[in-house]
Amino acid sequence: MKTLEIMSMVGCAIFLLCLSVIFSNGDSHAGEDQYPIKVEIIDKGQARYDTPENAYAAMISSLIKRDIEWYYEAFTKESAAQNKREYQEAGIDPRKKFDTVKGLKDVFIIDRMEYKSGVVLIVQTHEQDGTIMQGPSAFMKEGGKWKMTNKYAADVELHEYLDYKPGVMISSTLKLRPTQWNLNWYNWIKQHQEETEWIAHFAEKVSILCLIGNLKDNQGNLQSVEEITPETILLNDILAPQPWVFNREEKIALILKSKKDRYPKKIKGFKEWHHRKKSLKDYKGPVMLVKFNKFKAMETIPAMIPRKEYEVIVSGELKDGKRFKGSAKIEITEWKGKHKWKWEHPDWLNADKDIDNWWNKEKDFERWWEKIRKKHKRETGAKGYKR
Repeated sequence: MKTLEIMSMVGCAIFLLCLSVIFSNGDSHAGEDQYPIKVEIIDKGQARYDTPENAYAAMISSLIKRDIEWYYEAFTKESAAQNKREYQEAGIDPRKKFDTVKGLKDVFIIDRMEYKSGVVLIVQTHEQDGTIMQGPSAFMKEGGKWKMTNKYAADVELHEYLDYKPGVMISSTLKLRPTQWNLNWYNWIKQHQEETEWIAHFAEKVSILCLIGNLKDNQGNLQSVEEITPETILLNDILAPQPWVFNREEKIALILKSKKDRYPKKIKGFKEWHHRKKSLKDYKGPVMLVKFNKFKAMETIPAMIPRKEYEVIVSGELKDGKRFKGSAKIEITEWKGKHKWKWEHPDWLNADKDIDNWWNKEKDFERWWEKIRKKHKRETGAKGYKR
């Protein structure tokens, strides 16, 4: 009986996770270092089968567009025939497949690997209610095209990639700082980060703050942020926090309003920021403080449009396995006039002036920034600026 239950779960997970997506940046295939990738739905006219990723895109899109003929085109002939036969013998209308994408919110390809005579993509789906499912989808070439296959559905070695997390049970109050993210700043770094080493280093350092608190279950009972497992925290289901480093000791998260955590007292400027902004006034009990890389955080937002608000979601797990989620609004901004890249102005590269904020002023970063500034002045003759 247990074996039947496991096989049923495997079959269900593989079926539900055989969803199709296309990369939002238009790429047909991602390098190994680019996963996980958030993906979007395509139209039938965009369907291609030159890569497993694009064959996968055709599959989910056919379900979303409710096109059963297109759906079967994404499979090998053998798998399509087998699927049709099973539905016919069970007396089930194949169009019932369309119900599997109800409530679908986001899809991510988190890994890719060669497997036997084909390729397996590890896919993660996120439902509107917070449910997360993960599983393998297999592909093989047929007539020079990549098609989905059920050939390896029963392979036990693929079961390790199956995972299921129920919908969010814990809500949280979230605050982000800054709440305005500049598109020109992002585009300039993206354009030049591979040309100059210091620009890439700058992009790795600049961060945004995130406060997490007021954890409540479905009955309104408060949960402590000290029960959060910091390693599970993600921004927009993709980006992990940027660690804090104090006295060569690394921590993913800091706990505020708690005697257990001594680090906030050592953060330069934290006390002034806390009193001026009254950032903790809306929270009951301890609050968790994490930071995310700003450049990478902006990469999790598809098709950024200036003067438009976007919802940013931060989620994770508690020690007992329950999941929490919170959201906050940010605005994408841009420079109103022509921006001049003048070194004498502190905000020439950093439109939101994050460089002047305390959470970007760890000692190693300050020394590095001063060294870069002096080197640039020496090489270009640019005038220095007063900080």
